[in-house]
Amino acid sequence: MTDLVYPVAILLAGSLVVYIVARVSGSKTLTGAVALIALMLSGYVMYLLSGGEGIGPPVPFKGREVFVSFELNGLAIFMAVVSLGLAAVVALFSIGYMHEKNIGKYYALLLMMTAGMVGIGLAADLFNLFVMFELMSLASFALVAFEDDWEPVEAGIKYLLLSAMGSMVALLGIILVFTHTGKLSLAELQGTQYALLLKPELMLGVAALFIAGFGVKAAIVPMHTWLPDAHSAAPSGISAMLSGMVISAGLITMIKALSVLHGIDLRLVLPALAIITMLTGNLMAWVQTDLKRMLAYSSIAHMGYILAGVGVAFSAPGVAALDGMRGGLYHILNHAIMKGGAFLCAGAILTLIGTRDLKEMAGIGRKLPLVGICFGIFALALAGAPPLNGFISKLFICKAAIMLDPWGFILVVMVIFNSLLSLFYYLPALNKIALAPEMSEKVKQAPDHLPACMVLAIFILALLTIALGVQPQLGLDLVQPAAAFLAGIIQ
Repeated sequence: MTDLVYPVAILLAGSLVVYIVARVSGSKTLTGAVALIALMLSGYVMYLLSGGEGIGPPVPFKGREVFVSFELNGLAIFMAVVSLGLAAVVALFSIGYMHEKNIGKYYALLLMMTAGMVGIGLAADLFNLFVMFELMSLASFALVAFEDDWEPVEAGIKYLLLSAMGSMVALLGIILVFTHTGKLSLAELQGTQYALLLKPELMLGVAALFIAGFGVKAAIVPMHTWLPDAHSAAPSGISAMLSGMVISAGLITMIKALSVLHGIDLRLVLPALAIITMLTGNLMAWVQTDLKRMLAYSSIAHMGYILAGVGVAFSAPGVAALDGMRGGLYHILNHAIMKGGAFLCAGAILTLIGTRDLKEMAGIGRKLPLVGICFGIFALALAGAPPLNGFISKLFICKAAIMLDPWGFILVVMVIFNSLLSLFYYLPALNKIALAPEMSEKVKQAPDHLPACMVLAIFILALLTIALGVQPQLGLDLVQPAAAFLAGIIQ
């Protein structure tokens, strides 16, 4: 068995260990600490496999009947760093946020979901890509419906049904590719010799299946309807994971699947979907009074920004592949940090006052200044205010879009317009939470402190939000190899 299985295997083994530790000890602190150790150990193994600082060569292996492979490249390392990093922060936050009831199941599912995301980055064939995608999905279904209330159960069922339909559609695309080529390996299918086995009309049909199927998980409009319910009803740490990385992992899966359709001409399909997605997300977020629901719709808008960069890369692969992928991936990194932090702030507020209603949160930032300041940082970064990290990645996306003649200018205008539009709901939320002159009754009656682990998790993400804006090269060192890899496989 290849060494590249170890990062995923450690997380899967860790999910069993944390469940046993929780059942034996009954301590959420100990269980959370064990989960953190498993995440750090998986990250350390990835670090060793990459040679400490460089990226090692692909390490494939063959199964007895089906070609199954894992490949270490820039994208795999990018996915591992962002997924494991955000999961570690969420695990730390959850020690203070979650109740002891079923804490073992919670951390076990969190590790399984993270294992799926790491596996998506490593997968080098369509079979493994789909299996890792489903591993991530199955764990996320259970985590959305984790609480014993009707709202999360209803949201979980809706999420399950829509995602299952998307998975079946995507699987049909994989079956068609295998039927006509006899291959599952991404590297082999990306070669021109196998592309000739797929007729142009068949490739367009398969592309539609991949976009529709994996686009459900990526929350691309109109396949987005599950997201607002799921992200608002889930525990806040899981909301951070869903918005921060799970939907992005769905998009990465779609990109890797589309890469096997060598020479496919998608023209302006993805940029058009990007504009519809960002506009729908921002307009729907504008009318929300539920903080978590507002942030959920905002995630749809940010998927539109990410898809804009990716769409430019697919529309003009010979000109803007690298720049488009760099902008999209940098925004995936930044969105994981910004939106993850915003959802953790929402969870902290929910812990104190027991409601997601923005009207009831007036003045909470005066009682807890650090939470108010951090939420302000995340809100401004999500809106694209300089010099924070959200501004930098949107700038990269616009730089790439300019290369897409003659429609690139329209895409740039839409990214800027939607960023300004988002201020119409971020600024009122910031005003309520951090700047309101008087506290609501719920805030007055709320405790004036939070567990240290929750505050530390929020502070870490706020610090990264500032750092990646002031020193964007810190993120580019991680993003550039991943962008180069994706640009290479779509050209």
